[in-house]
Amino acid sequence: MSVIINSDAVSEVIRECAQSYILPRYKILEDHEISSKTGPRDLVTQADLDVEAHLQRVIPDLYPGSIVIGEEGVSNGSASLDVLRSEAGMVWIADPVDGTFNFVNHGREFGVMLACIVGGVTQYAWIYDVLGDEMTVAERGSGTFANQERLNVNEKADYRDFTGHVSPRFFPEKYREHVNGVRTVFTSCTSMCCAHEYLRIAKGHAQFSIYSRLKPWDHIPGALIVREAGGYVAQWDGREYLPKSVNVGLIAAASEANWEDVRRLFLDDIV
Repeated sequence: MSVIINSDAVSEVIRECAQSYILPRYKILEDHEISSKTGPRDLVTQADLDVEAHLQRVIPDLYPGSIVIGEEGVSNGSASLDVLRSEAGMVWIADPVDGTFNFVNHGREFGVMLACIVGGVTQYAWIYDVLGDEMTVAERGSGTFANQERLNVNEKADYRDFTGHVSPRFFPEKYREHVNGVRTVFTSCTSMCCAHEYLRIAKGHAQFSIYSRLKPWDHIPGALIVREAGGYVAQWDGREYLPKSVNVGLIAAASEANWEDVRRLFLDDIV
């Protein structure tokens, strides 16, 4: 199935969402606009719900017959990820506010993530840094661009010079001590939110991120954005990461060599 997407038009829809629903609530969310899903750090706000609803209204109007699946719909049971296992049609996967915890707590690392999947393959991806007003767009085979400027990863030869991202709390408890120990060998290893972590790799500001808990809205857009900036993304076992991949770990890196270093350091002793 071939399709032409007007990425500028989709970018404008995302910006409209930020202007209408996210920015007006930044630092002034009311208590009734915030709720917890599975724990005190797993939050949903009225901004998340409004952005997702807006995308579900507008995107199918632009591309009739397409389906928009969002994080909040899956969380509340009104939508299913089963559609990602099909290789038919056009599916959009959305994270309306990635980094909701940061958004609620007045941090700057949050954004809107969106990807277009056609025939089971990710063809387009968007990550919008709301506060920075920076739209990053990737098209399969055509590169990654941030506000029209092409992005390129920054491979480094020595892993000790790497800057990277990992969140040990998402690893099984028995592995967290090991993961925390590995973090210390790098120049810097922190945790932000998926949107900004993928952007930092694509921009050459970081060399890797490693994940053990995969939700498709967190990773499908970022994986294409890193790949199209020249990076390397694969599951822990080396297989290609696809929209239908579930219950897998993932490493995104500036190059295959950097990916191999990260896998060896973090996983050789535990997997």
